[in-house]
Amino acid sequence: MQRSVSRAVQSPVCLMQSQAQIVDDAAPLSFVGHWDDRGIATLTNSGQSAVLKLSNRSYQPFVVGGPLTGVYVFEQLHFHWGPDDTVGCEHLIDGRAHSMEAHLVHYNTRYASYDEALDKDDGLAVAAFLLDAQHNGVDWMPLQPLVHALGRIQHPGTTTSVPSDCLRWLTGLVLDRHYYTYRGSLTTSPYQESVTWLVYSAPVLISSHQSDTFRRLLSSSLAPIASNFRPVQTPFNVFRLVFVRDSVRMVQSKL
Repeated sequence: MQRSVSRAVQSPVCLMQSQAQIVDDAAPLSFVGHWDDRGIATLTNSGQSAVLKLSNRSYQPFVVGGPLTGVYVFEQLHFHWGPDDTVGCEHLIDGRAHSMEAHLVHYNTRYASYDEALDKDDGLAVAAFLLDAQHNGVDWMPLQPLVHALGRIQHPGTTTSVPSDCLRWLTGLVLDRHYYTYRGSLTTSPYQESVTWLVYSAPVLISSHQSDTFRRLLSSSLAPIASNFRPVQTPFNVFRLVFVRDSVRMVQSKL
């Protein structure tokens, strides 16, 4: 687990629907081009997680609308997990933990790069998706191409190519789903409080075999990455939380 940092609104947090402002008429939140079959994708063992990036910088999916005040382009996707399937997500939903959490990281196009946006109040937008691993459960096939590729990046610093439509599994996750949004921080160093969080409340069911494959990745010390999630940081009564219902759509890029 990652260390705590004493700041205003550090993430992750426990998301309590009873403490949230419920919004039914929010502006649509649009994910544009995330599942287009174009570009070149790579999956890397960073020594802390599995990180997916699109190496073709001429093509950048983006997210716009909802609580966001600008256009945010895709930077990377990474995953968090725990030592077993009872824990591993970072955000709790009404006090409940899930097995894993996937973070789709974007940065604001008003800044030239992710690094420039990192310390800006409106710099980043992270969409978070919860995954629940079921013992002897059925593999969730949309995720399987990435899970299969993990075997090629077991050692830290190794990279492999993955299918160019590797984000296509997101399509079913954001359609007709509710999400929480709040202003918080990165959950990894340097813990900058520059993130607008979009946390989807309904988990996806995967198999325990799939979650175990992530735990076999090796850290920079060559020990298995058994756990890489940060615990809840900020009490729910000290930040503004909004629960948005049914205002998400996927848009295929025409670029």
